[in-house]
Amino acid sequence: MPNQVNIKQNSSVEKNSWINLQKSMLSLYGQDVYTSWLQNITFVKVDYNALVLSVKTRFIRDWIVAHYADKILDLYKKEEQNVSRIEFQILERTETKNNKSNVLEFEKKESAQDSGGYGLSKIDDKLVFDNFVVGRSNELAFSAANRIIDNLNKYNPLYIYGGVGLGKTHLLNAIGNRLLTKIDKVIYVSAERFMYQFVRSIKNNDVVKFKDIFRSAKVLIIDDIQFVSGKDVTQEEFFHTFNALIESGSQIVISCDRPPNDLDRIQDRIKSRLSGGLVVDIQAPDFEQRVKILKQRCLKEFHASEKNIIIDEEIINFIAGELKLSIREMIGAFNRITAYLSINYKKISVADAKSILRDSLNKAEANLTVEDIQKTVVSYYNISMHDFMSSRRSRAVARPRQIAMYLSKKMTSKSLPDIGRRFSGRDHTTVIHAIKKVEELILKDKGFENEIKDLNNKLIKRV
Repeated sequence: MPNQVNIKQNSSVEKNSWINLQKSMLSLYGQDVYTSWLQNITFVKVDYNALVLSVKTRFIRDWIVAHYADKILDLYKKEEQNVSRIEFQILERTETKNNKSNVLEFEKKESAQDSGGYGLSKIDDKLVFDNFVVGRSNELAFSAANRIIDNLNKYNPLYIYGGVGLGKTHLLNAIGNRLLTKIDKVIYVSAERFMYQFVRSIKNNDVVKFKDIFRSAKVLIIDDIQFVSGKDVTQEEFFHTFNALIESGSQIVISCDRPPNDLDRIQDRIKSRLSGGLVVDIQAPDFEQRVKILKQRCLKEFHASEKNIIIDEEIINFIAGELKLSIREMIGAFNRITAYLSINYKKISVADAKSILRDSLNKAEANLTVEDIQKTVVSYYNISMHDFMSSRRSRAVARPRQIAMYLSKKMTSKSLPDIGRRFSGRDHTTVIHAIKKVEELILKDKGFENEIKDLNNKLIKRV
C-alpha cells in the first residue's frame, strides 16, 4: 500500500465515507496523481444532497472538476446514495490578529448571510455586472436587470429564462450584489433550497419562522424555479410568499429554464403570477460574443497566473466555434486548456486543443446524425437526394457522396457498416475507400480542403 491517505479531520458523520472514497481514489489513480491533485481536496460537509468539498485555489478546483469530479461523485454515491452533486469552495485564508491560526473566509461569509440558520444560498461577489459580457443574445435581460436596480418594482416580477449555462445565475447574482449596496434584506436562494428549507420547517414545527424570513425580504431572488414542479405543498407556500411580497412592494426576480406557460406540473395561478411582470429570455451567444467572453477570461487568467499564460487567438476562435450551446461548457473547455498550459507551459496547436478537449467535442457533436450530414452535403453541392443515394458514379454525385461518408465517420460515433447502411445499403469497404479518397484530396488540393472545412463549420452550427 502506498503512503497513508492524508485526510483533514472533520467531525461530521460522513467523514468515514470520505475516508473510504480517498482510499479508493488512491488505489484507482496511484500515488502520483493522488499526491498532486486528490490529496488537495478537503471534505467540508454533506449539505442536503450536495457533497461540499474545498480546495486551496481556483486552478486546483478547475482541474479536479475537469478530470476527477464525476468519478468522485460516483464513488461517494456508493457510500451515501442520497448525494447527487458536488459543490467546491475555495479556501482563501486570511491571518488572524494573533497570527496563530487561519480563518476560512467562506465560513465567515456563511455565518453572516445565514438568516436564522436557514442556510440560504450565498450571493457570489465575483458575479457582477462588470464582468457580464453583453451581446445580442442577452442584451434585453441585461437591460431589464439594470433597470430594476434603479427603479424597484419597474418590472415585478422580473422573470429570466434560458438554457443551461447561458448566464442566468450570473445575472441574478449581479442583481443581488448591486442591491446589497443599497438596501438590506436581499435574499438569494435556489428553488431547491427554498423547497428543502420549507419542508424542514414543517418537520421542526417552525413554519412561522420560515415565513417571517422570506416574507420580510425587500428583494427575493429565486434561481431555477422549475425545481418546484410537482411539489404541491411547496407551490402553495411559494404562491402565498409571492403575493405577500408583491403586496408589500418588494421586488421579486426569478430564473427558469423555460417560459412560465411551458412549466410542467406548476399551478396555473403561479404561472399567471410569473407572467405578470416582465418575461425575458437569454439565448445561446453568437460567435462574436463567445470570443469576447473567452478573451475576457484570457485577460483574467493572464493576470492571475504566475506564468502569465497566453492563449493564441486561433485557439480562442477554435473553442468558440466548437462549443457554442453553453457558456459554462465553453468556459470549462477553456479551463482545461489553461490547466494544460500551466503544467506543460508550451505553445499548443489547434490539433493539440482538439486532443485535450476530445471529450467535450464528442459531447457537442453527439446530436449530429448521418442524415443531417447527408442533407447538408446535398444542399451544399446542389444535387438531389435521389441522385445522391442512387448507384450513379458520375463525379458530380460520387464525390459529394464520398465526402458525406468521410464526415459521417469523423463527426458521428457510427461504425463503418452502420454508415454504409445509411447510404442505400452500401458495404463498409465502400465507406473505407471514400474516407481514404477524401483524405488524399485534402492533402493535395487546398480548395478541396477549404470545402471540407466549410462543410464542417456548417454541420457544427446544426448541433
